[in-house]
Parts: sequence; structure tokens; C-alpha cells
Amino acid sequence: MQNPAQPSSLDGIGLSAALLTPIAWGLTGIFVRLLEELPPATIVAGRLAVGLLVLLPFLLIRRDLALAALRTPLPLAMGLYYLLATEAYARAPVVEVTLIIGTAPVIAVALQWVSGRRPSRRQILYVALALLGLVLYLAPARTAGGAITGQVLAFGCALASALYVIGLRSRAMEGRHLHPLASTAIACLWGLVITLPVLTTSTPDWPSHDALTLIAVLGLVSTVLPTLSYGLAAVRLSPLVTTAVGLLTPLFAGLAAGLVLDEWPRLASIPGAILTLAALLLLIRAGSRDRTIAHSSRSSVRKTSCTQRFLSLRRHWK
Repeated sequence: MQNPAQPSSLDGIGLSAALLTPIAWGLTGIFVRLLEELPPATIVAGRLAVGLLVLLPFLLIRRDLALAALRTPLPLAMGLYYLLATEAYARAPVVEVTLIIGTAPVIAVALQWVSGRRPSRRQILYVALALLGLVLYLAPARTAGGAITGQVLAFGCALASALYVIGLRSRAMEGRHLHPLASTAIACLWGLVITLPVLTTSTPDWPSHDALTLIAVLGLVSTVLPTLSYGLAAVRLSPLVTTAVGLLTPLFAGLAAGLVLDEWPRLASIPGAILTLAALLLLIRAGSRDRTIAHSSRSSVRKTSCTQRFLSLRRHWK
């Protein structure tokens, strides 16, 4: 049996969970578009209410984890992410929004650069290639009209996601981990708090029975399920494999959008999508390699320091 403490890229359960995650995330835009008769704020409120109700028993059992998630603004970023993502999917093609949101690693590198952590030349190159691929993908769609607002909102999602990941990584380095279920539940709570003022400014539309069913499926399949599967994959697989498999989300989203919504990507846009995904994969690999080298360097420094200290004591006692 595979030991969860030692992640492996060959772990069957972990790999299955990792593959389930992009499928669940990729269906988010499909559910939102199928609910187009409802205001996006209503969809967000329903989705997050379902997610919060499902995770509420966990919060009641582990109130300590819930309080820990409430003390940090990171779930607030994810709550904002849920709102912006739904608004973006309602305005722009599903694949465009998914691909833009997937550029969160690029924004994360830029934010770390601004904060004083200079990226390597390799990372800068891959960021440039990812942005170039995104421009090539979106260029043929410039004349579509009505999608610019959705694209801007999608970039806001990527920014919120990058801030969330950077915050989680910082807390992990300090030994203050956030439980994924507690974080998701509090994110749903904050998302509801953010969405309620938007709901009060518009005429409420009570969803039909079919719409309520779709909202419930959206909350379960594209909110709670990927949280569980991603957390399981992160425990059983290496970070590189887990994140790389997540890059399949635009592929599943594009396939689902074509089959369900007849919204196939333009042929002229496909090379840009391929370039963006390839650059993101290389960027993730570069970040993983740089962390490995940095860890090895610190270990080498510690070993050298210990050796020097031992030799010094040995000469002293001679």
C-alpha cells in the first residue's frame, strides 16, 4: 500500500483523484451557461449555499479548523473567486474563461517578483511564452464582442487564485496549514456575504425546479467534489504532478462546451492554447526544480557548517 507521506506519481488513487479534479472544474462554466436565465448572483448564492450546507457538519465537528480559517483572509479571496468566475462564465466563452483563470501561476510569479523575490530567467521566459500564447488564443475572438468584461473578470479570478495559493504556501512554510475542507467552507461563507448585497440590488428570480437541481449539482460537482479530490491528490502525488494534471481543465472544459453548448474553440486559437498550456507546465516544472535546488543548497550549507564545527572542536581538544 502506498504511504501517503511519500507522494508518488504512480499512485493509482491519487492519480484518479487528480484527473477527477480538472473534469469537475471544467464543468463549472457548463452549469453556469445552462442556468443563463438566472442572474449570475443568484447562481453564485445557490452554489455556495449548497457547498456550505454540505460542509457544515465538518465545521461543527472541527470548530477549531473553522476558527483557524476565519482568522485569515485567504478564504475571502476564494469567495471572491467564486463570484468573479460565475460572472465571467456568464459573459464569455467557457474555454476562454478557463484558460485565463489557468494563468494564475503566471500572476503568482509576477506578484512574488513585485514583493522582492526575483524569478529565474527560465521562469521569466515561460511567463512571456504563456502570455504570448494567451494573446494568440484571444486575438481571433476580438471581434466577438460582449466578452471583454468576462475576460477581465476571468483575470480577476486568476489574481484571486494566485493570492490564495501564495498565502497557502506562506502559511505552509510557517507550519500553519489550512485544512482544505475548512477553507472551502469558509470561502463559501464569505462568498455568500459578498453576493448578498448584489442580490438586494436586483429583482430576485426564484429558480425553477430544474434550475434548483442544476444549482445543487454545480455546488456538489464543481465546488465540494474538486476540493476533496484535489486535497487527496495533493497528499498522494508530488506537487508537480498534481498541478500539471490541473492544466487539463481547459481541455475538459473545451470538450464539454463543444458537446453540450456547441461552443467549439476556433481553429486559429488552438495553437495559442497549446503554447499557453505548454509554457504553464514548463513554468511549474521550473518552480519545482528551483525549490529542489534551493532545498539541496540549504542542506549542503547545513552539512558544511556542521562539518566545520566538528573539525574546529576536534582541533581545539587536540
